Amino acid sequence: MRKLTIVTGLLLFSSLTFGQVEKKEKIKIALLGSFHFTPSTQDTYSTNALKLTEQKQNEIEEVVLKLASFNPDQVCIEIPVDKQESIDKQYQRFLQGTYELELNEIDLLGFQTAKKLNLPRLTCVNYLGEFNTEPLVEATKIYDQQFLLEEANQYAQEFVQEMNEMEKNLTVGGNLIYLNSPNTLNKNLQLYTKYYIKVGSGSNYEGTDLVAGWYKTNLLIYTNILRQVQSTDKAILVIYGQGHIPLLKHFFESNPDFEVIDIKSILE
Repeated sequence: MRKLTIVTGLLLFSSLTFGQVEKKEKIKIALLGSFHFTPSTQDTYSTNALKLTEQKQNEIEEVVLKLASFNPDQVCIEIPVDKQESIDKQYQRFLQGTYELELNEIDLLGFQTAKKLNLPRLTCVNYLGEFNTEPLVEATKIYDQQFLLEEANQYAQEFVQEMNEMEKNLTVGGNLIYLNSPNTLNKNLQLYTKYYIKVGSGSNYEGTDLVAGWYKTNLLIYTNILRQVQSTDKAILVIYGQGHIPLLKHFFESNPDFEVIDIKSILE
């Protein structure tokens, strides 16, 4: 009987102890997928360059103010991790008034938002994965699947044309909301999951290998972000090329430590 009493006491103590554990508050993370203000030379398909008129400058300022209202503890940007020291120096020059902002989303959105928040630095989290399409192209010739690349190319060109039209007709903020809508994010990802993935035959998976490489690149970016999270962080803003956002969003939504904030709720 005495042993039973002791065990019961231990169970009661255990339940009281666990009941006192505080539930960890989720870190809010906003994933801002952007078009490249200056077209990337590394992208197979690119939108037009942003014409930085006075009106567009005012629209960018409005976006910056709204991003700053999210009050992130960190602003993560699409710059390789090993460039952190260089970006730190560049950002300090900007704060001191000796650096002129360039036509890119990192400077115009990232630097300016960080300055509004008095952040000491921006966080470099990019990973430059190898995206070699040559094996894919050769495979389509071997398996007589050139039509898949033709379909993919047609799809991509129509999508880029749509994005160019939106950029021309919408404000900068409105365009960013459009780019980050579920429909537009899925349209980007479909290039991989509908077209490239089909290339190959039998036990050969050249298309799947290419898509897996894209997933791996974004997993490594996700890992880089996780490695920079601080125990004091309550909110994080990530500014990245729009094509990365569908996968990054999926990864963070599956992580119970984070609450993914719809960018529309910030920019509207």
